[in-house]
Amino acid sequence: MAGREVPQAIRGMMAQIAAHILDQNGSLVTGGSANAFTLMTHSGIAELKPGISVSFLADRDSTDVPTLNVDGLGPRPFQTPSGQPLIAGSLKRGLHYTVIWTDAIDAVPAGWRLKGAAAVLNGNDFAALGHTSVFDRDYTATASDVQVGFRTLTGPRIVTLPDVDAFPLSQDLVIADETGACSETVTIKIQPGAGTSDVIGGAEPDQGTSIPTIILFSPYQAVRLRRGAANLWIRL
Repeated sequence: MAGREVPQAIRGMMAQIAAHILDQNGSLVTGGSANAFTLMTHSGIAELKPGISVSFLADRDSTDVPTLNVDGLGPRPFQTPSGQPLIAGSLKRGLHYTVIWTDAIDAVPAGWRLKGAAAVLNGNDFAALGHTSVFDRDYTATASDVQVGFRTLTGPRIVTLPDVDAFPLSQDLVIADETGACSETVTIKIQPGAGTSDVIGGAEPDQGTSIPTIILFSPYQAVRLRRGAANLWIRL
């Protein structure tokens, strides 16, 4: 680089830094309409990459599941810190939010994830409130689960229960179809964990495995279980 070009390069870097600061200081305000939120940054994001973050003021309330379109890169999911879609009414006019772009991880889609305390306002972060979202896959429940909800469902799935003797007494475990796609062919089977010797009271043996199994087979069906005597799940 020629000596005369150095000041120009420095001015360019300073301008980039200043634009980045403006993208982070909460001075940006959303646009768009209804639940399709838009945002134009000072730095001009050309490509969505993990770690890119922006802070902004919401210009209106959301009334349904919102999306965010930054710098014309297209509407993308607006998510909680754990990657779940924001619930209706989650964004409030006049509040500041910070989001960070996160690529897809396992079955959780890519999107703009909220950061900070605002992420759990209005019941947004289901995981923080005891809700575990499952996206179209088999799932092994843990002793810390309270409600396991299938958010997408295209084929038969199995939920394997934790060791009942390690599950907290008097705590319910709810397993539910939250998609409305559950049917006699797209089922959700609930079974005790292998090697636990657990049984589910009143559950019939699965035809293929002889394991005592509860089968959900209708839209929005759910089951509530609780720890009973040793090695016993009680269906409520």
